[in-house]
Amino acid sequence: MNLPATIALCAAAIAILAGAMSRRLSLAPGWRDQHGFSLVAFSAAAYALCNLATTLGLPDGVVTAASRFQVASAILHAAAWFQYCDAFEGRRAGPAGVWALRALLGLAALAVVPGVVFTPVVVSHAVPAFRTVYRDAVPTRFGYAVLAVLLLSCLSLPWRFVRAWRKGLRYAGLHAIAIGALVLFGLNDALATTGQFATPYLLDTGFVVPIVAMYWMITARFVDNARALQSMRARLEDAVETRTRELAEAQTALHQAEKLAALGRFANGVAHEVSNPASVVSSNLRYVHVALGDGGPPPDAGEALGEALASMDRINDLVRKLVDAGRIASTAPGGTTGVADVVRRAVTDVGERSEGRVEIACAVPDGLYVRATAEGLSQVLGHLLANAADAVPEGRTGHVEARAERRGGAVRITIADDGAGMAPDVLRRAFDPFFTTKAQGHARGLGLAVARGLVEGNGGALWLESAPGRGTRAILELPVADAPRTTPVPRAQRAV
Repeated sequence: MNLPATIALCAAAIAILAGAMSRRLSLAPGWRDQHGFSLVAFSAAAYALCNLATTLGLPDGVVTAASRFQVASAILHAAAWFQYCDAFEGRRAGPAGVWALRALLGLAALAVVPGVVFTPVVVSHAVPAFRTVYRDAVPTRFGYAVLAVLLLSCLSLPWRFVRAWRKGLRYAGLHAIAIGALVLFGLNDALATTGQFATPYLLDTGFVVPIVAMYWMITARFVDNARALQSMRARLEDAVETRTRELAEAQTALHQAEKLAALGRFANGVAHEVSNPASVVSSNLRYVHVALGDGGPPPDAGEALGEALASMDRINDLVRKLVDAGRIASTAPGGTTGVADVVRRAVTDVGERSEGRVEIACAVPDGLYVRATAEGLSQVLGHLLANAADAVPEGRTGHVEARAERRGGAVRITIADDGAGMAPDVLRRAFDPFFTTKAQGHARGLGLAVARGLVEGNGGALWLESAPGRGTRAILELPVADAPRTTPVPRAQRAV
């Protein structure tokens, strides 16, 4: 293995590695231009490998065949550079460029045909500096024309990159210098092929120049992209932080608005519940007061005072229920309560109050414990069971079932009835304070609202599923408690 052959092998290895890396890079977004450069590198590797035949003392037929494929590789190399130049400039080739590319590909195909570009004659020329004798195939007249066309077409490449550099396209100047050096190396090899100049072939080494320039550019692009990515990441983090803060503020404002709206609805409900009986009390007392001022009590004074007292009882009852709900709601969440005992006690209490009009089944296994107070859970279940019993129309026996099961980290308690069910608009408003479908004086419409507040205060959830004529299912979920704790179970409270 002599020095020129070693150089050719090294150049081919470098070109193959560069082509593989560029091919891989071309798959990344923003690096599509590297697909064209991979063709440049692979054609350079083919040219360098074909150059081995000129220095290894191979038969004349092998030298001629290698020379034909070497010229074809050089033509393909030039075509690849034109394609890469178009991609580098970010434009598509026009009709003239497309025909020029087709002409180069045609010349490459013609170059491999025996006798078209090279004659069968092989001559030698010595290069004393390398202690090497090159054996060259002699070109035909058409072959010299092909080499001339190849050189002339390659001369336009540096000019295209210079023009791109003048337009401000980054790295275009580096490409112009690299391609200019490559053209000079190609001119040297073309002169050496004539046998009139005792110079070594340098084009295989010259291919390394644009490859090195290209990968210098690639590293610079990586650095630029990394800096841009870091800057974008910093801006994105700032934007996300700002947006998160704005979203948190908006959520806080929305939550505050919802609380104010809920408070307004609650206040309106309380005012409505109090205003009617308060008006009765005020009117009846004023009536009796005026009559007494006129000389004596009116004949219906007892009836008027009785209505006033009844209205005051309604107001006192409402206040008591609100105080009870507030006291239970203000109790700190937590504690451990056995589900089975509370459900069974609530079923018994509601069953006694229904006087046998409703059959209540209980399917609650032992060993289920939830994170809630026994008093709060008892009030919630008492109200849900009372609602289920009241949902059964008069005149028939109803069926209510209470079930409990563990689901993951929660215990689900379901109260299902076969009552009349609820229309969609009623179901949508079921948890609104003071909303009720019961007759005046039978309920205040606070039960479900208070029940949901108690459940959510302990990290649980309460919702209803219903349809007209299909009954209603009240579903209650509370977090599982790890360790049971004995807690006195109060009797279920009446619906509010």
